Amino acid sequence: MRASPATLLLLAAFTFVDPVRTTAQEPETRADVLRREREEKAQQLQPPQPGRMERLLLDLERGRFMERLLNPPEGLYPRIGNITAGSGISFGPGYRLAGLFGGHADVQTFAAASFSKYWMLDARLLMPRLAGERVSVGIHGQRYEFPEQEFFGIGPTSNREDLVLYGLANTVIGATSAYSPARWLTVRGGVNHLSPRVAARSEPGSILTLFDDQQAPGVLSKLDFVEYNGSVEVNHRRPRGNPRSGGRYALTVQRYNELGGNRFSFTRTEADLQHYVPIVRDRRVLALRARATVTDAETGADVPFYLQPTLGGPDDLRGFRRFRFRDRHALLLQAEYRWEITGAVDGAIFYDAGAVAPRLEDLSLDRLESDYGIGFRFGNETGVFLRIEGAFGSSGGKHFIFRFGHVF
Repeated sequence: MRASPATLLLLAAFTFVDPVRTTAQEPETRADVLRREREEKAQQLQPPQPGRMERLLLDLERGRFMERLLNPPEGLYPRIGNITAGSGISFGPGYRLAGLFGGHADVQTFAAASFSKYWMLDARLLMPRLAGERVSVGIHGQRYEFPEQEFFGIGPTSNREDLVLYGLANTVIGATSAYSPARWLTVRGGVNHLSPRVAARSEPGSILTLFDDQQAPGVLSKLDFVEYNGSVEVNHRRPRGNPRSGGRYALTVQRYNELGGNRFSFTRTEADLQHYVPIVRDRRVLALRARATVTDAETGADVPFYLQPTLGGPDDLRGFRRFRFRDRHALLLQAEYRWEITGAVDGAIFYDAGAVAPRLEDLSLDRLESDYGIGFRFGNETGVFLRIEGAFGSSGGKHFIFRFGHVF
């Protein structure tokens, strides 16, 4: 039977169309499958969720929680920190009242005590916003008692096994003033009346078991001083509370005049130089410090041992016990490499070196004690709230540091 032309045309059409239909239904290639899976995942993606600790640190950073809690501009607040090296953590109430006398004056006061029976009372009336905020004046009063201060003797060769204790109490009443012709320059001056008292006993472990008034000048004396001080500070750190660049360079002179005598009158001069080198957009910082302290007494006069420069503890030679070295003159060199871990946590690797000497010419770079270590700092650009560090490599052994506030 012979097919008609119409039938042949229909068969030809099916021949060309059917392969197209078959190709459309063939299985996807490997590339097609991977592309489709990526598109499906992209539609289901969610932003990464921080862990519990990271959320806490972010809250501290963004909300400035610790600053608002522990350092509010006004009102009642809990004061938590260290009264002095060796006091341990102290607690107490603090209070601020701002805007008195037409907005010019502020009142600040606190009381703090630690479990080791260290305590301090402090009250201040400040007028920090005079002359377009270029001038500030203030008066203050302070009373403290430190019952267990450590003493190893005087000089760079003092013996660690000679450790003894003494108590120190003091009442300070004074006035201060400051003038800032520029934001980066401040000139300060002040005067204080001091009544330090040493609690020295002859019981085992007390200072009088090993040292007398010649070896520890002033240990048996009840002294009162009028102290005059003046300083010049150039400060272009940025930010000032937790520096990432710039520097601070300060020179301070203090004159201690003994009331009722001249045996313990002396002058103390200190230069403190700090510089910060930013690396990788301020996320890494090289922090450098050099501090030199010199005391000068008239012929036949002495510097009370508790007012002599010291090295050792969480703020200078961190690989040694607090007040491990003391003498009339002291030199301290510090370097830290700091890096940002999160917005609220920094890491740091540090190196400290320093020495004390009875004469200025005896301070030498080849006689420095040293240490190194690593640590973490918790805070933000306004300041460091807490430092946790480990110090190693010194003749004083290993030391763990838990300290409120920055080192420099």
